[in-house]
Amino acid sequence: MTHSTIKGINHVGLCVSDLQAAAAFYERAAGISQAPIKGLGNPMAETASGFEILPEGRLTLRGPNAYLQLSQYAPLDGAASGVLPVAGPGVTHVCFQSATQKNLYARFKAQGAVPVSRGDAPISLLGQGVYYAYARDLDGIMFETEHLDRPHFNDPVWLSHVALVSPDIDQLVAFYQTVLGVQVSRRANKAAGPTFDQVADYDDVHIRAAWFHMENMDLELWQFVNPVTPETGPPAPFEQIGYQKFAFEVSDIQKDYGRLVDAGITFLSKPVESAQSTEVYARDPDGNLFSLIQMRDDSAYSIDRLKKKKVG
Repeated sequence: MTHSTIKGINHVGLCVSDLQAAAAFYERAAGISQAPIKGLGNPMAETASGFEILPEGRLTLRGPNAYLQLSQYAPLDGAASGVLPVAGPGVTHVCFQSATQKNLYARFKAQGAVPVSRGDAPISLLGQGVYYAYARDLDGIMFETEHLDRPHFNDPVWLSHVALVSPDIDQLVAFYQTVLGVQVSRRANKAAGPTFDQVADYDDVHIRAAWFHMENMDLELWQFVNPVTPETGPPAPFEQIGYQKFAFEVSDIQKDYGRLVDAGITFLSKPVESAQSTEVYARDPDGNLFSLIQMRDDSAYSIDRLKKKKVG
């Protein structure tokens, strides 16, 4: 594969209806705090990409290994509420991990999260010391919690992955192999059984999956074979409630931009420089919005200053 300078996922963007309520929800449930910077995304790059509507408010939550960027926009007439089906398509969830004894799932429910998974507690993943469940936040945006008997981190919570559900996982795997410059880390083509039915709240679930492991968190891809993941429609508006974007941090944005243009990937603009970062946006074959972002060398908000996954 062609060499890439992508290091990991700097932040995931969520559009919410009430900025302060959403921030309080994630701070109290996950124990992550507000960073001094309001937004990590580059507003000039947003404008250059055709996203003309500026947020009414924006703030950043800092986990030990990555960031969440929350944005609130003026209400959209007829806009969807952020309740994306478990079977997609699109960016369906971010996963929060904690040690089992921390009972992260109960903490989220205590803040008003609405369970998606069946039952009152996370479901055991085939006796592997992992227990997981889906729920929705105050806007109906889905997230995952994973309880680990043997966590790979010492922090109360860890941002494990961002998940994309696609009607064509093979196409999406090939695309992100090009973007990331590496082969997929792991694949599973026959995920099925009662555990998956309980978690996804569907009967007779059959899923195909793939994972790209990066320094700080993973990119997780799914395709539901039963029930079938619907075909994608037009991309959601930039300001629609739900997962808005995810940003790959790079160490040389011009190099990766040129590499991917040569590979046939279309960007929404050229890289745009600001005081905090240089950023450029693109969409994957399903219309999911992602960016490449290079933080300034002296930035306090590079993932170089955050924790990385333990190896081994």
